[in-house]
Amino acid sequence: MDKKNTIIGVTLIVIAIALMFWNSKNSRPQPTTSPTQSVVENVQVPPPPPAVAAEAGSTNAPEQSALAAPEEVFALTNDVITLHVSSRDGALKTVDLEEHAKSLLDKSPVVFNGGFDVPALSLAAIPQARGLAPTALGIAFEKESCVDDPRGESRTLTLVGRANGFEIRRIYKLSLVKNGTGAQDPHLVDHKIKITRVAGEPAAFPFLISTGALPPTEGDRANIFLNASWYDGDDYEKCKSDVFKDSSGVFGIGGHSAAADFSVPATMNSPFRFVAVTNQFFASVVGFSGETRSVVSRIFVFPQALPLAEQIHDVKLTPRAYAQIDVPALSVGQTANLSFPYFVGPKEYTRLSDLRDSIEGIDNVIQFTHLFGFLSVDWICKILVVVMNAIHGVIPANGWSWGWAILIMTLIVKGITWPLTMAQQRSAKKMQKFQGPMKEIREKYKDEPQKMQQEMMKLYRENKINPLAGCFPVLIQIPIFFGMYCAFQTCAELRLEGFLWITDLSMPDLIPGLENVTIPLIGAKIHALPIVMGGTMILNMSLTPMPNAQPGQKNMFYLMMVIFPIICYAMPSALTLYWSMQNIFTLFQSWIVRRSRDKDDAGKNQPTQPEIIPPKKKKKGRGKSLPAA
Repeated sequence: MDKKNTIIGVTLIVIAIALMFWNSKNSRPQPTTSPTQSVVENVQVPPPPPAVAAEAGSTNAPEQSALAAPEEVFALTNDVITLHVSSRDGALKTVDLEEHAKSLLDKSPVVFNGGFDVPALSLAAIPQARGLAPTALGIAFEKESCVDDPRGESRTLTLVGRANGFEIRRIYKLSLVKNGTGAQDPHLVDHKIKITRVAGEPAAFPFLISTGALPPTEGDRANIFLNASWYDGDDYEKCKSDVFKDSSGVFGIGGHSAAADFSVPATMNSPFRFVAVTNQFFASVVGFSGETRSVVSRIFVFPQALPLAEQIHDVKLTPRAYAQIDVPALSVGQTANLSFPYFVGPKEYTRLSDLRDSIEGIDNVIQFTHLFGFLSVDWICKILVVVMNAIHGVIPANGWSWGWAILIMTLIVKGITWPLTMAQQRSAKKMQKFQGPMKEIREKYKDEPQKMQQEMMKLYRENKINPLAGCFPVLIQIPIFFGMYCAFQTCAELRLEGFLWITDLSMPDLIPGLENVTIPLIGAKIHALPIVMGGTMILNMSLTPMPNAQPGQKNMFYLMMVIFPIICYAMPSALTLYWSMQNIFTLFQSWIVRRSRDKDDAGKNQPTQPEIIPPKKKKKGRGKSLPAA
């Protein structure tokens, strides 16, 4: 392979990787919408009919009655999550994720919606004007019952409230079985609302139902995963908090003024399947089951101020989403049965893929990032995560099990690419022997590029040299690397999991004792794995023959090997661990090839410069060639 083309190719790869990380850190894409909705369109929501305003809580009477009564909080737990259900609107005040610690130092559970004043699954009145945040219906609920099923596998909490001729029942059913065949996932809440008209004239009952809110995370410095999202069966779309902030764009491109709200309507052919809010590792998902989809008419997203304690990376707002539910007019005695299966918990692919029957498309909330902002590698990410989880499932449980799973997966990848890497290195060694004839061809035909290429290919063909052999391992490794980069950024399985000196595989590693030491001038902390990754890459480069490269070209390659770890410096340590171990295994393979070649050369006593015997020339004209004298 012509080294000039190789240099161009490697340069383009490094530039592409640099653009990928620059895009993830600096771009501020606008949220996409359904085909019928323009980007960041602030719609004037029509006010509800007079009957709705009087009956469905637009007046202050129900809200005042609820606020006047003392709040009661009902706990519903299964040892994995604990729901704190408020008597005000019967919504989830907070949810404790019992199996997930807040941090390495604070072992108390993550509290979903903690510090926010709007509960998850709260019922709100539809805003009557643009820019107005929803206000709670303010219905007071009482506990009607809390019972276990006969088999002891689930517990059901039923709350009942009344407002202006409507009786509203809110039913929460939680699985008590942590693991088991056919058991409902413990993070999934079977949530239903039954609305009955008990008095008065026929009236509709439109309302909004909330997702709650999530704070940003330390690892999501580019603010990629903190957003509201929805799925209509065809498209998964997102709205980031950036929509609610003024932006000058990049060199003036993509600038916009802060929006007061954001909304997208449902379409007849593609009703919404769910609405969600997510951050890097967790999600709150309100699903719409069966006939409920037909009454979900619009998704709203509003900015929610973050509590001071949750503000990091200069992020002060987080999205809060609502679904508009248009319950049609009900006569006395009629009941609307609505089903909103609700998931709150970690974004683990295996878990979410098992829940697709309950909430269609829920695995989309993992949000594997796209290369350059548009190129999807989801299928590679899913394969890698499934393989990693399968390996972890057979490893004895211990504090380093996820690290061992990554190492074993690295060995599997290396085993797949081993024959190709071996062919690459042997081809490079073989080409090194022919650098003399190749140099002669270049000098002889330096003014005839086409002829030079023909002679080179002839030399390759006659001596059975494959110049493309060095490309195949790279072609396999690059998509795997990109897949791991996209997967490990939001892999909840790796959060707070340690290995060797690494305390958190989802974050860059820190050297013990130097956690608070920063590099002068740039202020970054010291990470060991990117340095190991760069060193092993340079060492591999030094052991790989480059028969056609000039000294200046070799220096360019070494410079690229220095730049690459700098680009990858802030990556999750799971990724740099994988790449470092891949380099170490390749070093071992290079040593094997080098040793076998040295033995072959010593045994055969081959000269340094092989003799090239040109093929016999055919005699012009007819007849056979005369034998040599």
